[in-house]
Amino acid sequence: MAFYIFLGFTILWFLFMTYLSHQDGEHTGRTSRELAEKLSALDFLDSDINILNGRLRRMAHVVVYAVLTVLLAITLKLGGYSPCLTAGTIVWAWADEATKPLVQGRHFSWLDVGLNVLGIVIGILILLLIL
Repeated sequence: MAFYIFLGFTILWFLFMTYLSHQDGEHTGRTSRELAEKLSALDFLDSDINILNGRLRRMAHVVVYAVLTVLLAITLKLGGYSPCLTAGTIVWAWADEATKPLVQGRHFSWLDVGLNVLGIVIGILILLLIL
């Protein structure tokens, strides 16, 4: 039962992150800018909305891939498979960016691929602590 619950979470997370990643340039820019405007009111964050927006956009890559890695590894382990199969997420880290030019207002970025891979590495480090 736990396997199916985590499989569902993993699939939903993958669909959610892929949806966010493939919004057109106008929508993704507006979404992150609105979040930056709301967060800029917090005293401990940078009040410059443009700087905060850029940081949020970069950190989103790291966070979504770290979460994907953790969810996928737990799902694989519960299903009797090796969590090492999460290495396949590196392929998606590149493919996710490689498909961006197909979306209006988006482009391929090696920096973003690197941020995606950084998220995978952080996810693996989290897994080493919990599994």
